[in-house]
Amino acid sequence: MYDTISAISSPYGTGAISVIRIDGPKSYEIIKKLTNLDEIKHRMVYSTYIYLENEVIDQVNVVFFKSPKSYTGNDLVEIYAHGGVIVTRKILETVLSSGARLAERGEFTKRAFLNGKISLVQAEAIYQIIEAKSEISLKMSLQNLNGGLNEEIEYYRREILNILSEIEVTVDYPDDIEIDTKNIVKEIFRIKNEIDNKVTNSKKALMLNAGIVMTIVGKPNSGKSTLLNRLLLEDRAIVTDIPGTTRDVIKGEIDINGVRFIIVDTAGIRETEDIVEKIGIDRSLREMKKADIVLFVLDASTGFTKEDEFILKEIENNNFIPIWNKCDSSLKINKKFEDEVKISALTGEGLRNLENKIISKVKDIVESGTSSHITTQRQVEILERVNLYLERAVKSLEEGFELDIISFDLRKALEEFDILLGRRFTDDLLDNIFSNFCVGK
Repeated sequence: MYDTISAISSPYGTGAISVIRIDGPKSYEIIKKLTNLDEIKHRMVYSTYIYLENEVIDQVNVVFFKSPKSYTGNDLVEIYAHGGVIVTRKILETVLSSGARLAERGEFTKRAFLNGKISLVQAEAIYQIIEAKSEISLKMSLQNLNGGLNEEIEYYRREILNILSEIEVTVDYPDDIEIDTKNIVKEIFRIKNEIDNKVTNSKKALMLNAGIVMTIVGKPNSGKSTLLNRLLLEDRAIVTDIPGTTRDVIKGEIDINGVRFIIVDTAGIRETEDIVEKIGIDRSLREMKKADIVLFVLDASTGFTKEDEFILKEIENNNFIPIWNKCDSSLKINKKFEDEVKISALTGEGLRNLENKIISKVKDIVESGTSSHITTQRQVEILERVNLYLERAVKSLEEGFELDIISFDLRKALEEFDILLGRRFTDDLLDNIFSNFCVGK
């Protein structure tokens, strides 16, 4: 925390502008030395030059942020240079030779957390904003950066503190105050149920961040690979008229209406003596079981067959969409499913209707996931531990245990909330979180 650190904060490569950050007690001294400016005022932009032994390295803009009114809470300088790889690296080397050291991964944000500028939840949100691969993920991360989860956790802390205060007053004045056990059990149960709902919805939030897994299944030559290529807008899968061409699982990523999907093409499912094709079919069956949503591709030119019947039995408990493909050719279909979709993967006809149907199938996942404010597995595990302590407190109350035991479990629940927000932490925890960041953040 007392070192002066520096790093390139813009993406590596050539661009219009690059950003070099300097943070720590020597940052002001270093930038004055490198620019020859007499004074640099807080949050003023200076157009100047960076010098190395009176030789100009680059023409730059410089901003100085005085502690504590900076991103990190320390004295912080940002240099906006021309976005060339060599000139950016040269400026960084000059800063490092002037008394700074190279920053570690996530060290700027880590300092912001340690200086109390942000909570640990907000630090995680910053990382997820950078890594967001869909509009939904970005929206959830921005909610947490603006304090969404912090506010909810603070509310639960206050509720548990109120219960704990009531219990401890009874412990201090046992002859004067009688505890209302039934009401306390009721209140703890209410808090526990609310957190249970958050944990349930959080699993859908994690699903949205990672990508909803959507698996394409069907008999051979039904057009699965053509549909994959159409959805991905690229030729990822080999397409031929020979049944059984796809032998392995092929994956890609797509975005539909701001929702990220991991789309999986599988081998056609049928009876076969080909050993390699059998292996591919076994993998298809495993992928079906892991899928959040299944696209069941049916061949409109052949109608519903025994092979389709076998697949339907395998996926009938899944969240699936029946898709009649090849609707640009002669049709041999009768309406069999209530929510079936007709498309031509070859021409793209009906694809918009299919995308709308996919979004309707995941509506509950999107609505529940975005309402949870839980976006990491760490947060889920902490809330599960909170509920374990609340459950133990209720059981102890109902079985007539001493109030000190109930107080212990409630205090442990409060400690878990403090760990979630970062008021209690270990070096290992911080290293694990901030090592995922890039160096300049």
